[in-house]
Amino acid sequence: MNYKYKLGFIGCGNMAKAIINGLLSSKLLLEKEIFISTPSIKEKYRGIDFTNDNIEVMTSCEFLVLAVKPQIFRTIAESFSANASKCVISIMAGVSCNTIADVCKCKEVVRIMPNTPCSIGEGVSAITSLGASKNSVDFVENVFKTISKTIFIEENLFDAVTSVSGSGPAYVYYFIKAMIEGGVKGGLSYEQSKELALNTIIGASKMVENSSDDLQTLIQKVCSKGGTTIQAIDTFEKARVGESIVQGIENCRRRSEELSKL
Repeated sequence: MNYKYKLGFIGCGNMAKAIINGLLSSKLLLEKEIFISTPSIKEKYRGIDFTNDNIEVMTSCEFLVLAVKPQIFRTIAESFSANASKCVISIMAGVSCNTIADVCKCKEVVRIMPNTPCSIGEGVSAITSLGASKNSVDFVENVFKTISKTIFIEENLFDAVTSVSGSGPAYVYYFIKAMIEGGVKGGLSYEQSKELALNTIIGASKMVENSSDDLQTLIQKVCSKGGTTIQAIDTFEKARVGESIVQGIENCRRRSEELSKL
């Protein structure tokens, strides 16, 4: 089947726009190869053709990105037909590949779990697929490499992915917020404390990425017996901060499991 466009989008929220921006910036696709369906756009986004007709996008594009809320997925997909896009790409949380294949009447499905830092090209995206050819999977991986690092994960682990990378930015923001507040309490201005906290998080992350030491060794290298850092770490240990974080991630995963069954 000949398609007018390479990639179509149903929905054009923040994540869809991040993907489009990544594609155009990397020149993986040109504007003329992309087509968007969304009622929220009243004029072209970055020179890309648009419509409010989902069927038109579905039948005109080789690959179709479902960038809609899971709650409205079935309503939108009810009108899909078996001669739809060759491959359906989903960034919806909690909707399985099997469900997408069944409802959309398609043979190839690639499911992605991106996270919000994708919007600035610094995200991580988990990828799984059902019935998709190697060429289709490679294309989708290249699309998401324009905005994130990519990792292939079995679909039965996607709830765990949600609890670590999908929801994870909020955990990091929470810790950064506490670090800033601690600095302000010590007399720093908010901006001073923010700059110190942010750059510490960035530097420490790069240390983890590039060091051959495990995390416990890295912690110990910053602490010295009777010194300052150990006072903070001892406080965290007594308050069971680490255990609370692990439990929070577990609760997040369980909730993801619950929502995927609704």
